[in-house]
Amino acid sequence: MDTKMVAEPQKARFPLLWKISLLVGITLALVATVVGAVLGNYFGKVLETEGRARAKAISVTLASALVEMPESAIASTIHSVKKDSELAYIEVVGPSGNLLAHTFEGKAPAQDLRQLRESEKVSEVLIDGVRYVDVPAPVMTGALVHVGLDPGRIAARLREAQIRLFGVTALAMVLAIGIAWLLVRQIISPLKRLTHLTSRILEGDLTQRVDVTSSDEIGELAAAFGAMVEKLKQVVGALQDSVRLLKQAGDDLGTSTSEQSETITRQATALQETQVTAQEIKQTSLLAAQKAEAVLKLTEKADEVSSSGETAIESSLGGLTDIRAQVDEIAHKITQLSERTQQIGGITQTVKDLADQSNMLALNAAIEAVRSGEHGKGFAVVAREIRSLADQSIQATNRVREILEDISGSIRGAVAITEKGSQKIEGGLQQVRVSGENLKQLSNIVKDNSAAVRQIAAAVSQQNAGITQIFSAVTDQTKMMDETMRRLETTTAAAGVLKDLSQRVSDVVRGFRV
Repeated sequence: MDTKMVAEPQKARFPLLWKISLLVGITLALVATVVGAVLGNYFGKVLETEGRARAKAISVTLASALVEMPESAIASTIHSVKKDSELAYIEVVGPSGNLLAHTFEGKAPAQDLRQLRESEKVSEVLIDGVRYVDVPAPVMTGALVHVGLDPGRIAARLREAQIRLFGVTALAMVLAIGIAWLLVRQIISPLKRLTHLTSRILEGDLTQRVDVTSSDEIGELAAAFGAMVEKLKQVVGALQDSVRLLKQAGDDLGTSTSEQSETITRQATALQETQVTAQEIKQTSLLAAQKAEAVLKLTEKADEVSSSGETAIESSLGGLTDIRAQVDEIAHKITQLSERTQQIGGITQTVKDLADQSNMLALNAAIEAVRSGEHGKGFAVVAREIRSLADQSIQATNRVREILEDISGSIRGAVAITEKGSQKIEGGLQQVRVSGENLKQLSNIVKDNSAAVRQIAAAVSQQNAGITQIFSAVTDQTKMMDETMRRLETTTAAAGVLKDLSQRVSDVVRGFRV
């Protein structure tokens, strides 16, 4: 499969497993931070409330105990209580405002005793620059017990609690990240298998099977992916079959167009030859028409000559003295007529030869029309007409030949008569009359010959018209053949494009294994 058409998959620089695990870790860290802050504030308030409650309870208890306690025992008692309760200090102020006892080391720090005597509410006091929470409790004897809480100890306990909370939270985060790692790995593992299958499919291997059998959305995705691969197999298989059929069709079309091109080329060559032949026939027919016209003029002239002979014979009847001269003139005229008859015979032979050539050309044209198939039907009809005209021309020339033979015989008889007339001038009157009758017959024969020549001229004219039609039909057929050649060239080009397209598609699907 062409690597230029499909981009190679890039390897993940930061896998999804690490992304999800990092996301879980960041989320847990944020949650732990928020929970630590909230719980730290809460624990601080709880410890402060608890400390004040303990200090209040201790101060009240001491106040109750000091009712019947001698003053000498107060100092030891409050020291013992301070040691056990971890208080900052304990002070006892007498009814007169004097300081009866305290737990400070050495001398008691300077304080406003009057304020201590009058203070009966929990408040913050500043002793030697240190801030304490002072919790007072009145004694029935009029004395006043002050219990001091150290905020530093509360903060230390709070830090200890926060450290423990941080440790527990860190352990929970590690466990959560581990569990998330395992869960995500279990989720990612089928996706990795699908990714591997996708890479193999991208390389063209469609024989891979999807073996992910989980029952969650990943399993549904794998099932859909497997169905897609099966469908892709069917599509590629059908496409390969179609490509084979398309390639075969393209090859068949190319072969067919090549054969058609050769056939049409041969037909075009034959049509060109036929066109040239038709042009030659047309020229020959035109020449035959011209010769027929010349023969017609000669026959008309012969008719005029025969008429002149009759006039001469009639004139000879007027005087026997001129018979000799008239007979000589008749002999001369008959000699010319014999020559003209021979010329007419030659022209008739030429017309017959032209008709034979026309018949052969029409036969060749009919054969070429049969080779041309449907396109040559009209040409075949014209060829038959030419053959018919040629046959008529041959029949007419045969008839003219017979007439000319008769004329030749008559001329020979006239020559014999004139020779006898020359020898027998004295008795030539009767012979002249006979000669006049013969000359009249000759005139009739010449007239018949003139009519036959007119028929030949008309037939040649019809033949010329038919040949013109043949030439026009061949010209039209040549134009149609040229158009067919152009269309065939277009078909050949389309077949080449189809072959190239099938080859390109074949190159694409060849890279797949199903």
